[in-house]
Amino acid sequence: MRNPNPRRGAIILKLAKHPVLIEFLALLFCTAAIITYLLHHQMMDNARTSLAASLATEYATKQRILVDHHIDQRAQQLLALSQDDLFIEALATADQAMLSRMEQRMKSLVEDLNNGYLLRPGESRLAESNNFIGQQLSRQVLEGELPEPVAAKVSDDWELLFAYPVKNTEGKILGTLLAMLSMEPLNKALARTVDPSLGTTELLQDVPGAGATPFLTLINKSRAVNTVKQDTRIGTWKLRFTGSATLLKRAAPSYTEFMVLAGAVASITLLLAYLAIRIALHRDHRQNWRGRRKPVPARTPANEPTSSADGTIDETGDESTNGTNSTDPAPDEPQEQATYSDTDSDTDNTDGNDDISDIPAVVFRDYDIRGLMGSQLTPTFALKLGRALARRAMLVDEHTLVTGYDGRLSSPELIESLEEGIRSTGCHVIHLGSVPTPLLNFATNHLQQTECGVMVTASHNPAQYNGFKIFFQHHALCGAEIMALQTEMAEEDYPDKPHGERQELDISDDYIEAISGDVVPAQHIKVVLDAGNGIAGELASRVLDAIGCDVIPLYCDVDGSFPNHAPDPTVPENLTDLICHVQDNQADLGIALDGDGDRIVAVSATGKIIWPDELLMIFARDVVSRHPGADIVFDIKSTRRLNTLISSYGGRPVMWKTGHSHMYNKIIESKAPLGGEFSGHIFFQDRWFGFDDGIYAAARLIEIMTIREQGLDEIMAGFEERCSTPEIRIEVDEREKFTLIEKLREKEAFQAGKMSTIDGIRVDFPKAWGLVRASNTGPALTLRFEAENEESLEKIKSLFRQQLRSIDDRLSF
Repeated sequence: MRNPNPRRGAIILKLAKHPVLIEFLALLFCTAAIITYLLHHQMMDNARTSLAASLATEYATKQRILVDHHIDQRAQQLLALSQDDLFIEALATADQAMLSRMEQRMKSLVEDLNNGYLLRPGESRLAESNNFIGQQLSRQVLEGELPEPVAAKVSDDWELLFAYPVKNTEGKILGTLLAMLSMEPLNKALARTVDPSLGTTELLQDVPGAGATPFLTLINKSRAVNTVKQDTRIGTWKLRFTGSATLLKRAAPSYTEFMVLAGAVASITLLLAYLAIRIALHRDHRQNWRGRRKPVPARTPANEPTSSADGTIDETGDESTNGTNSTDPAPDEPQEQATYSDTDSDTDNTDGNDDISDIPAVVFRDYDIRGLMGSQLTPTFALKLGRALARRAMLVDEHTLVTGYDGRLSSPELIESLEEGIRSTGCHVIHLGSVPTPLLNFATNHLQQTECGVMVTASHNPAQYNGFKIFFQHHALCGAEIMALQTEMAEEDYPDKPHGERQELDISDDYIEAISGDVVPAQHIKVVLDAGNGIAGELASRVLDAIGCDVIPLYCDVDGSFPNHAPDPTVPENLTDLICHVQDNQADLGIALDGDGDRIVAVSATGKIIWPDELLMIFARDVVSRHPGADIVFDIKSTRRLNTLISSYGGRPVMWKTGHSHMYNKIIESKAPLGGEFSGHIFFQDRWFGFDDGIYAAARLIEIMTIREQGLDEIMAGFEERCSTPEIRIEVDEREKFTLIEKLREKEAFQAGKMSTIDGIRVDFPKAWGLVRASNTGPALTLRFEAENEESLEKIKSLFRQQLRSIDDRLSF
């Protein structure tokens, strides 16, 4: 049988003549292996220790956040109770029977309350029970201070003590609401957050004269990782976490550094071995050359080259026809075969013939991609977009994209092509399936594999539309970033790579658990939920059920043709059925979501529409009380009442451009705990992740209503009233809408008012304001007006109508 590699065999025979060389090579490889092992052992120990310390910090941070959240929730609920009219009346009248009833009511409302008191000035009940800490807190409250919660040992158990003033309408302090809460719920929550086998958790409180005193401890006898210390929101509290041997053992280090080291040692070893072999073989070759004899012509076989008299080799014999020449591949080298499949050929030709004119510019809008399915958006478009986004993701060191799609009839086709484009670059896909946009955003914050995602959705647009919302590393692509995609999609430089992997993942349970663990309504209420046959119906129903609501679903089945009404809750006609169902079922609240679940409008028990900027007023009053001095961001279409309200509670009102991408980025950039826009996008960075989420906003609204024990009508009655319009649309040609706004700006038609041009034209007058802007989601101008009374409202509407008609008399109002 012929040797498949005669040259390799010859090398082995030659090496066999050098036993010293073989011994040297064996010693070299053994030495390299020992060095690699020792370095690996040291590196793994260091990496394990470093990783364990990092994990300990991560666990400590999780527990500290949980402690802060636990305190915030209790503080918010108890503060609301201190402002309850019945509690105020009980202390104002000093009716002992009523005070006792209110203390019992406090116990029924606050789940982990051990004892609750409504204390009048000079009352001696705490002195009689030796509750000195409670006495001190009550004294501070009556002196006008607002003391932080404290931990105090009562009998043999530690309890959390909160104290708040109860004031009448003139601001006079009538007494103290003192609450003593069990520490057990916090204890259990910490144990659920981090398994106690992983380390020891301690909460300590600075006590004057006694130093740091631990009042809550989850003990693990093994302490193998340095202690991590973190400050909590309570100035006198500290959290300490000390990792155990189990944590150290679980800290599995990355082998990347070791592989680099092993590769370096192996490369050096092989280089030395190669040099040694070359030296040995070269010495043999020189010796053989010096001792070579000329062959005898008569004995030369016919199929071998012959030598001439001058010692050169004659290659004119059979070697030229049967042997190999310098241009042929070596016998052992694999020869590449140029094989092409019909599929590959078709794909290449299709992509090669596409130019930028086949990618319509009109779909690249200011804060997402949106257009008509079939004529503007196609599977080929989605394929090219997937490639462009994957390449952009890899430039920021992301190699996985999360994908999801809404319930539109065209969405499955688009996401299939989108994912094919992503994976063709070698980038991986985590496929969430048919989900609301908030769930995809939650995934980019919740999953460890990536912070980038693409959602196939046209949001609230009619059924014939579709589109893409794109989120990269907690940033929504918008403006020039979106526009640049047209050029990037037209590029053809996509080298062949192995396809990335596709993983299907359902994280709906994680999303529900995150919200139900954060939002704790004080009581059950009845809610009618209208999802408009969009994708959010099922998930929103599960969330509201998980936080204790009695949910009445309306159009919660997914139907991409939207047979009952358009999936846009900001249009009053689309809320007609919801209003009827709220009233017929005597529900406490109606919630309307848009097609992909990131927008919300509410309906009160009496059927009154509470527009999103009014919801933002409710949320702002709640959030600013815990974040004094913080920015609260709202869009240019929102009510002017937000300025006064936010400022009065100590916040900083910030008006910004309309558009979910612009708002999201501004809120993340400014670290604002809250933001929102009139179209229904509400962004919570207080206790949530900062993205717009209609489902989470609904849960927070329910929490506020139940804690305040007020319906939406009662809550809104506490705010200044204004007359306003919903969003008004004027249909115009897509190519002319921005030109019309520019002409109006150049005309300087509103000199008597204060003009803002951050997004369209908003003009503020003393008693009214008006706005006109080009829609970024459709071929229209959008207008909105607000005034102190109906007369002023009609005047400003008439003014804008006149100015617009002076530019284009074809506009229809």
